[in-house]
Amino acid sequence: MNDIELTINIFAVVDDIIKSIKIDPKPGPAGRLSESEILTLMILHPILKPFCDLKRFHYWLLFNCKHLFPHIPEYSRITRLFNNNREYLMVIMQKLANLNSFGVVADGTTISVMEAIRGKFAKSFRNARKVYSTSKKNWYFGFLLEMVIDSEGKISHISIGTGAEVRQLENLLEDLQDKWVLCDRGSRNAEVWEKFWKDKQVKVKITGGKERQWIENVFGFLKTKLGLDKIRVRKMPSFLSRLYAILCSYNLILELDLAI
Repeated sequence: MNDIELTINIFAVVDDIIKSIKIDPKPGPAGRLSESEILTLMILHPILKPFCDLKRFHYWLLFNCKHLFPHIPEYSRITRLFNNNREYLMVIMQKLANLNSFGVVADGTTISVMEAIRGKFAKSFRNARKVYSTSKKNWYFGFLLEMVIDSEGKISHISIGTGAEVRQLENLLEDLQDKWVLCDRGSRNAEVWEKFWKDKQVKVKITGGKERQWIENVFGFLKTKLGLDKIRVRKMPSFLSRLYAILCSYNLILELDLAI
């Protein structure tokens, strides 16, 4: 499948989902790019150019996709469009996932935005903190991503912040019911999980076996193929836009059975 066919297939899926949800009209004149086109461009970034920043990706779009998207705006405008429409990516991600899956797997990973030595002097990302990367055996300045995948391997729920892994998992499980959750020792909290079992019939099992290797493979794919650990931006909205695009693109890859 070439880039044109890939773009058309992604646009078809995104457009069907966007048409199925209610979007409040925005004041002012209509934009030259539709929501489906904007979201398609956001998803194409981690799939086609995962290790390029947005400016280089924008140049690539102008030279290679002008016939598919004739109204691609200038760089500053497309940055604002991406930031303003990033929440729709979470809607698409959950629409593609199986939210009724009985068994799910939860785990967390660190996402660095800069080297640890620069963190305390940086003017941006003041809400970030020092995080330890187990795979690279090094400290960075960034956030902790807590993620839940369903029985099909698709991402169903995520939480990004500086809180502990167990606290973020608690917030994610608040909206779930009648689930069997597998997680690692970083989420140990017997008292809280007992309450979840009594109130919501959510059973949390701490395990380190082969069952959890599934989500570790997902993290590995996100980092090595979609550029999760190579996000280098200067503002929090741009960071969230890129992060949401990466997570949504992963579900689309599984949905379309793409070979990446």
